[in-house]
Amino acid sequence: MERYSISQVAKRFGIEPHTLRFYEKEGIISPGRAPSGVRVYSEEDVSQLETAMCLKSTGMPLKEIKRYFQLVQAGDATLDQRLDIFKDHRERVLEEIRVLHKHLEKIDHKIGWYQSFVRERQARTEEE
Repeated sequence: MERYSISQVAKRFGIEPHTLRFYEKEGIISPGRAPSGVRVYSEEDVSQLETAMCLKSTGMPLKEIKRYFQLVQAGDATLDQRLDIFKDHRERVLEEIRVLHKHLEKIDHKIGWYQSFVRERQARTEEE
């Protein structure tokens, strides 16, 4: 099984090692330790971190991310609760996408308006 150092994992995710230590302190990941005491990350740790980073980047609060990983540690009896977390979060993400799409339409409208205005001004300048 592949093992990774804290610097390898940090580089892979484009984060600082102190961020990984923070996630460990918060109970989101639990890397193993080498006999020397150095953190050693497994594929499972990397996968958990990938999930945490996904949830964070899509707006899930840290408190909810921690709750999810606590449920994971509790085992299969929490499958329904974990499913609910993902379904609820999916709805929040979809709503954010709808809002962003609405904002994008407004931005596109403004771009069109300014492009039209600039073309008209250029045409007047060329006529002179």
